[in-house]
Amino acid sequence: MVDVQHTTSPTVPGPDLSGRRLVVIDADVPTARTAHTLGCHTVFVQQPGSPVPDLVDDQSGYYSVDFTGELFPGFVTDVLAPLAPTAVVSLSAAGLGAAALAGALLGTPGLRPEVLAGLAGVSPAATGPAGREVILHAFSTDGDHRLLAVTPLPTASAAQAGPPLTPHEQAAAAAALGSHLDGAGLLNGPSRTRARVSGDAVHVIATRPHPGSPDEAALVRRATGIDLTRWALGWPLGLREAHCTVSDRILETSA
Repeated sequence: MVDVQHTTSPTVPGPDLSGRRLVVIDADVPTARTAHTLGCHTVFVQQPGSPVPDLVDDQSGYYSVDFTGELFPGFVTDVLAPLAPTAVVSLSAAGLGAAALAGALLGTPGLRPEVLAGLAGVSPAATGPAGREVILHAFSTDGDHRLLAVTPLPTASAAQAGPPLTPHEQAAAAAALGSHLDGAGLLNGPSRTRARVSGDAVHVIATRPHPGSPDEAALVRRATGIDLTRWALGWPLGLREAHCTVSDRILETSA
C-alpha cells in the first residue's frame, strides 16, 4: 500500500480574502477542502441528493438545486445575486455550464458560455496523425497560455504511457495548445486537453476548462509544486501562481 501525504501551505501568502464570497458549483470533497483554505466565505451549490457534511463548515453556505434545469437562471438572480458573490466557479465537467451561466448573469469574472461552447468541439481520437495520446495541463492568464505538465491518459497502463515527451514535442504541444485556446477565446483559468503528439504533429482531441481529477492535480503538484485546484478556485478572487505554489512533501511507504 502506498501512503501519500502532502504539505499544502503556499510558499507565498495570498491576499486577504475574508471579505470575498466564492460560489462553487458541484464540488467534490477535495475541491471543498481546498476552498475552505482560501479564507473567503464559500457557498456550495449541489445537485439534490449530494452529500453535505463533508462540504460545509462554519464559513459556508449550501444550496441544493438542479443546476442543469430550466429554473437555475431564476435561482441565480433570486438567490445568488443578493449574496453579491465575487466569483462563481466549478471544477467539474457537470458544473462548468452552470458556473459559466451564473457568472454571465452576475457579471463576475470567470468562464463565459461562449468560451465553453468554443471548447466543446471534439475531434475523434481516431482521426489525426499517429502518435502518443497525453493530457496537457495548462493555465491561462490574460491570454498567456502556459503548459504546466504533461501526464499520461488516466486509462493508460505503464507500458502504454511510454517515455515523456521530448523537449521538441513539448514545445510543439505548447504552441498547438496556445493556438487552440486562442481560437476558443479562453483567456484565464485552467484547461485539461487530451492530445496526440508525434514530433511536430499535434492533434488536439478535446479540451475542458478545469484542472482534471484529484489524481491528475496531484501529479501536477508533484511535478511542478503548483496546487492547481487552489489556483483554479482562487484566480477570480485575485490569487496568482505564487500564491498557489506549495511546499509539497511526498511520503511513500509500502505495506
